[in-house]
Amino acid sequence: MVLGLGNRYLRDDGVGAAVARELQRLDLGEGVLVRAHQTFDLCLLSEYSGASQLIVIDAAESGTSPGTVTEYAVVPRPGPLDSLPDLHSLKLLDLIDFASRTNMLSCPLTVLGVEPKDCRIGEGLSPEVERAVSDVVCLVARKSRQRPQPIPAPRGIQPSGGPPSDL
Repeated sequence: MVLGLGNRYLRDDGVGAAVARELQRLDLGEGVLVRAHQTFDLCLLSEYSGASQLIVIDAAESGTSPGTVTEYAVVPRPGPLDSLPDLHSLKLLDLIDFASRTNMLSCPLTVLGVEPKDCRIGEGLSPEVERAVSDVVCLVARKSRQRPQPIPAPRGIQPSGGPPSDL
């Protein structure tokens, strides 16, 4: 399953949804579902519970140049789940952690973060982020054809670059 996140009315924040729209035009193979949502919330947990692989695309501030695509392998955090943060301000990693611990997420999860340039109110992606859309589409198409790997034993974010500040 592929999940593109973002609000198209907040310029570059809409990059995940823009990628999802492009991916929906492609034949990614049988069983590959592509969805676009403005935010990742508790309602989406059941939608991907049976997935064999989950790829999430979102704008993610990591301190790199606008349009830079960073891949993150996300695994559950260590220790017991003693409490949830404020349900009105859950972040992506909180939801992933909750889903993993409740067995709603038992598949490998990859987050493809695109460094935004402008997330102010308005429509349209910045040129840098617009150029990254085709790169992410190609990356997701390639990943959707790969055999999923099991979730690794260590827990926490395992970025191939620096961790994004807004996940």
